[in-house]
Amino acid sequence: MFILLGMTSCYWYEEEPTYDRTVLVYMAADNNLSYTYGSTPSFAQKDLDEMIEAAGDIPTHSRLVIYIDDTDLPRILTVERHEGRRPTLKTLHQYTDEHNSADAQTLRTVMEWTTDNYPSQSYGLVIWSHGDAWIPAKAPTQRAVCLDNQSSSWMDIADIAHALKPFPKTEFILFDACFMQSVEVAYELRHTTHYIVGSPAEIPAPGAPYKRIMKAMFATTGSATRIAEEYYNEYNEEKIPINGNEEQHYGVCLSVVDCSQLEELAAVTQEMIGKYVMLHNSGNPQGVQRYYLRSSSARPAYYDMNGYMQALITDIEDYSLWSSVFNSAIPHKKATSQWYSEYTGMEELDTENYGGISCYVPQNTSTRTKLNEAFRATAWYEAAGWEVWYPAPASAEE
Repeated sequence: MFILLGMTSCYWYEEEPTYDRTVLVYMAADNNLSYTYGSTPSFAQKDLDEMIEAAGDIPTHSRLVIYIDDTDLPRILTVERHEGRRPTLKTLHQYTDEHNSADAQTLRTVMEWTTDNYPSQSYGLVIWSHGDAWIPAKAPTQRAVCLDNQSSSWMDIADIAHALKPFPKTEFILFDACFMQSVEVAYELRHTTHYIVGSPAEIPAPGAPYKRIMKAMFATTGSATRIAEEYYNEYNEEKIPINGNEEQHYGVCLSVVDCSQLEELAAVTQEMIGKYVMLHNSGNPQGVQRYYLRSSSARPAYYDMNGYMQALITDIEDYSLWSSVFNSAIPHKKATSQWYSEYTGMEELDTENYGGISCYVPQNTSTRTKLNEAFRATAWYEAAGWEVWYPAPASAEE
């Protein structure tokens, strides 16, 4: 009896297995990224194939978890290795109902499932979908990140921050989506992750090269920088043609944000905006790198933050102070000399002043009224001191 009690006691109090790192790839692909055209696999399928190909780079005591919501029912997958044959995708959990993968509650539920089933020393998160930075999902048009066609909705950045709040801070968030490396996004997510990897511009259509970055996602040190470096190398070295045109090649703009430095960046930015914005009363920064080149009342220009602040701050010592803090907050920036925009074709990059992260610049024009209103809802608006120069209209406060 004592032996049996001892055996059951050991079973009851056995420590829960712990993994070194679990990386969740959250694929909100219920949109055109999961469409196939003839015999050409979808972008979602191509990335899944790359993850299978890179299975050997996943350490034994770590796990890759993939949530995918595409044209089929949502499911949670992992990559399973086999002796002597190609790795395969294994279904860990099959949902029986459709999901709105653009609902932050879905993200929270998937994170909860992942942390419950794979308790780990550290976590990484990849948010995979379409993206449009900080623009709220309800105004002026439906934007933000993670498009779900079934519900015609997107996910707000503030809602992502709220959804991730109960979970351990991730080592990194990689945005495999366009325009997501903006200071407004990073500041909103500063308490949820240590580092953010992303692009201030459109990312290349093939997206992140998972066959190349897998090892970096599970690295014990410097994961974010290594992800960005391998991502950049793929497009700088491989010369991937655009739509089969060997004369044109995708480029990429990337950076890493150190979220621990964002409070200090907000403070020094507030100081400089308070001192210099009134010298540029039009609020229209001429000659500054933009990552969205068309004029639109529904989408910002996504100005390069370093380029804008360099144009704004006229005193060399003040700019030196600001840029030293900025470079601590954005410690890694890499970009090719050109990148491809679906809207305007090949675009030249101001590599000399490239900051790797975008910012919004409020402008007193009728075409920017809705965007200014949306910008006031971001945490960065107040933290960076913009409310002094662009307060809400009196009618909105009453």
